[in-house]
Amino acid sequence: MIQGSDDVFEKVMDLAKRRGFIWPTSECYGAVAGFIDYGPLGAMMKRRVEDAWRDFYVIREGYYEIECPTIAQEAVFIASGHVKGFSDKMCQCPHCREYLRADHVAEAGNIHNASAMKNEDLAAAIISCRCPACEEVLGTVAVFNFNLMFSTTIGPGSQRIGYLRPETAQGMFVDFARLLRFYRDKLPFGAVQIGKSYRNEISPRQGMIRLREFTQAEAEIFVHPEEKNHHPAFGRYADYRMPLLTYVHQQNCENPVEITMRQAVDQGIIANEYVAYYVALTHDMLVTIGIKPERLRFRQHLPDERAHYATDCWDAEVFSPRFGWVETVGIADRTDYDLKAHASHSGTPMTVFIQYDEPKKIARRRIIPNMSVLGKQYRLKAKAVFAALEKATPGPGGADVEIEGEKIHIPANLFEVRDEVADIRGEEIVPHFIEPSYGRDRM
Repeated sequence: MIQGSDDVFEKVMDLAKRRGFIWPTSECYGAVAGFIDYGPLGAMMKRRVEDAWRDFYVIREGYYEIECPTIAQEAVFIASGHVKGFSDKMCQCPHCREYLRADHVAEAGNIHNASAMKNEDLAAAIISCRCPACEEVLGTVAVFNFNLMFSTTIGPGSQRIGYLRPETAQGMFVDFARLLRFYRDKLPFGAVQIGKSYRNEISPRQGMIRLREFTQAEAEIFVHPEEKNHHPAFGRYADYRMPLLTYVHQQNCENPVEITMRQAVDQGIIANEYVAYYVALTHDMLVTIGIKPERLRFRQHLPDERAHYATDCWDAEVFSPRFGWVETVGIADRTDYDLKAHASHSGTPMTVFIQYDEPKKIARRRIIPNMSVLGKQYRLKAKAVFAALEKATPGPGGADVEIEGEKIHIPANLFEVRDEVADIRGEEIVPHFIEPSYGRDRM
């Protein structure tokens, strides 16, 4: 029997430390919040959970595991949007000088949708809220964005900026061309990864729920954008029943409703079969590793909560008497946002050629320039004029193009317009991807 605190969470954490599951990192120097060590029994348990995850995603689903560095160059995170937008709303208590998550302060004060507020509106909303550290009323404070990535430099004396990855996913996106080749240019395919990620959390005070260094288990399933309602193994979970808390339920303050995955897709509650499949698989796995079903629910992101590029997103939440409903897994349809972003910034194509069953005859108009005349007339600009002509829509008198900001009229006698019928054997498409992302330490 543990003496002292009546808080069950504190008793469990104390027991975990004494039995060798977890303890604070570098405790002898004064532990830093947001970092933990797994002791002998904790490391064993962690590996067993990871093996269970691999059983579902590698053995059952047939996806291959990769391993990417935990540090990546700045360009990767500029393309992904993390450099510009991966931030939390922060303020500083004027009394104890503690840095605080402003949206968490607001939510503790029963202010809803704080994360969606503008900084100045949030600052006005939390004037009467109390600091969670010293319990003084905050009063007037400034709310500002704080980027959560840890930065570094790559190489001695280098000005080449790098970041510790905030998620494992970007490594799988930038490896897309290699993965596509490995899977013989066929969709769908998936890659999985278990590894460390890092987020410089503002004020981690929730034990293992919010860490600055943590383990993620993520899968990226690349699919044809028009085939998301045709998961090849959907029948495995079509009749799987589980509680879903839709955004409509949340807006109306209603309880979750138990429903099958087929019903959820048919009724438009879940966006497509792929999302529904991995929602059900996640529920199946969490119950398998010992989470009680009555303490588990799946909550749909509210429209203003969901990332702008996602068509649907669900969080697997586990109930804790201490912290309430805690997000453990996120399952999202992230469309093609990341692949297009990396293709644009890197100049590397991230497409798949999809061959048609039968060639399609397509009428098209080709512009054939008279290069002997164009070359003499436009000289160094001739190549750029030719390229612009291919995309132009000519009229009876010629075509208007723009070269480096200069508008140029190309007379009709300098090119020929031909109407042709071509056999098109396929098309290049950018895959969409479904992402189940597990917070390993929260499981």
